Amino acid sequence: MSDRRHEWISKRAYAIWEEQGRPDGRGDEHWRQAVAERDALERTQASSDGREVLVKFRPKPQRPEAPCAGWFNRTASVG
Repeated sequence: MSDRRHEWISKRAYAIWEEQGRPDGRGDEHWRQAVAERDALERTQASSDGREVLVKFRPKPQRPEAPCAGWFNRTASVG
C-alpha cells in the first residue's frame, strides 16, 4: 500500500470514528469502511478528495413525476 493511500485511509478511518461518537472496539470496522471508500474513489478515477468524478458515474438528474390522472379534486373547497 502506498504511503499516500495509507495516510488517506488512516485519516478517513479516524474521521469515521469521530463521526460515530468515538466508540471503543470498532477500529477494524472503521478501517474497512475507509478502505471501501478509497477503493470506490479509485474505481471511479476520482481525485482523492472526490471532486473529479467522471461524468459517466454521476447520477442522472431525476425527472419530475407527472401528476396522476384525477389527483386534483375540482369539487374540493379551499379554506
